Amino acid sequence: MTRKKVVSRSSTQYEYLASTYYVKGNHLLDQASQSAHKLYNAALYQLRQSLFKRKGWLSYQDLNRIFKQKYEQRESMLYHAFPYVQSAQQTLKETTHIWKAWAAALKAYQVNPSKFSGRPRIPRYLKGSVRHAFYVTNQNAKIKDGYLVIPKLDFKLKLQANIEKIQRVIFKPVFGGYKVIVPYKTNKKIAYLPDNHNYIGIDPGIDNAFACVSNNGQKPLLINGKALKSINQYYNKERSRLKSLQAKYHQLETIINTKQGQKPVYQETKAMKHLTNWRNRKIEQFAHKASKRIVEYALSCDANTIVIGKNKNWKRSADMGKRNNQNFIGIPHDKMIQLIKYKANLVGITVIATNEAYTSQTSFLDQEKPCWNNGNNSRKKQGIHPANRRIHRGLFKSNDGKLINADVNGAFQIIKKVFPKAEFAKGIAGLVLSPVKWNPVI
Repeated sequence: MTRKKVVSRSSTQYEYLASTYYVKGNHLLDQASQSAHKLYNAALYQLRQSLFKRKGWLSYQDLNRIFKQKYEQRESMLYHAFPYVQSAQQTLKETTHIWKAWAAALKAYQVNPSKFSGRPRIPRYLKGSVRHAFYVTNQNAKIKDGYLVIPKLDFKLKLQANIEKIQRVIFKPVFGGYKVIVPYKTNKKIAYLPDNHNYIGIDPGIDNAFACVSNNGQKPLLINGKALKSINQYYNKERSRLKSLQAKYHQLETIINTKQGQKPVYQETKAMKHLTNWRNRKIEQFAHKASKRIVEYALSCDANTIVIGKNKNWKRSADMGKRNNQNFIGIPHDKMIQLIKYKANLVGITVIATNEAYTSQTSFLDQEKPCWNNGNNSRKKQGIHPANRRIHRGLFKSNDGKLINADVNGAFQIIKKVFPKAEFAKGIAGLVLSPVKWNPVI
C-alpha cells in the first residue's frame, strides 16, 4: 500500500510587514553608524576572548553589564556614544545573535559535517567601511502626523499611509546615505486559500528570469530578464575597468607580506561603491516589479498555489559555461523567490519551492514524468535518439516533432513534480507555442 503524498500548505501569519526608504546621510546618522561599528567590534572582542581564555559563553546580559561597567569606570564611552542607550543595547543583541548562530552551526557541523560545504568560520571583525547598521527602538522612534520622528537624530521621514504601530527602526548604510527599514504591525490576518487544483509553475532562468505557466489554459507568462542581464554585464565590465585603473595608479593600495612575497591589497574606491549601489538598486527594483507581476498573474489564473523550481546550492554548482554561469550567478533568484513567497502569502496564495531536477530534460507534451528514467542520461543508455531534445537554450523538441519554449516546458514539468496528478486544460499545447513576454521597466 502506497502512502498518498501530502503537500503542506502555507500557514505563516505575517504579524509585521516592513517599509523601506532611502535617505541622505548627515553627521548625526554617521556618528551613530560609526559608534555601532566600534561597539560591534568591541563586543565581538569580548566574546572571542571569553572563548579563547575558556571563561565560558557570554550572554547579552553579560555584555550589557561589561560595557555599562566600562562606561561607569570611564574605561570605554561606547555604551553612551549613541543618541539613545537602547541603540547600544540593540547592537550588543545583534553581536550576541550572530555569535550564537555561529555556535549552533559549529555544533551541527561537528555532528554531521556532510550538511555543510565547510567548517563554519568564527565571526570576524568589521573592516573597510567605518559605518555599520544601527537600530532605534519604538521607545525613541515615534509616529506623529504620518511622519517617523527621532528627536535626538534630528530625523523626520514621511511614511506610507497605513503605518500606525512600528517596531525598531533599522538604518543600514549604503553609498551616499542610509536604507531605512520600518517594520510595522499589520491590521489584518491572512486567510490562506484552499487547494482549488489550479496551479502556477515557475521556472527561473537567465534570458527569461521567470517562466510562468498555468494548468487551466491561460497563456504562459515570460518575465524578460535581459535588462537585468545587461545591467550585470555592464557592472562586471565597468568594475573590471575601475579595478585596472586602481592598480595602475595605486589608489587605496596597501602592501602586505604573504608566503608568496609582497602582495598589493586594494580598498573599494568611491566610483566602485557608487557603481555597486546603482546595480543593487536596479536589481531590487526588478525583483519587486517581477514578483508583483507574478502574483497578479496567479490571481488572474484563479490559482491558489504557486510551484517554483529551486535547487540547493544551485549557484555554487552551476555548470553552464563561463559566460552563462556569470549571468546566472549575478541574478539573485533566491531573493526574488522570497519576495514572490512574501507577496503571494499576503493574498493567501501558497508558494511551494521544489527541486527542479529533470524538469528541463523531460517532455511535457509527451506526458513524461520529470524523473531520471526520462532524462538525457537514461535516453542515451537506452540508445534513444536524440538523447538531448533541447535544440538550444530557448527551444525544446517533443518526440513527435512539436516545438515548445524550453522554459515553458520546464515550468509545466515543475507543476508535475509536486502535483503529478494535476489536470491540464484541453488545447494547452497550442497555448504553449505563444507565450506572452513581459518587460519590467528598470
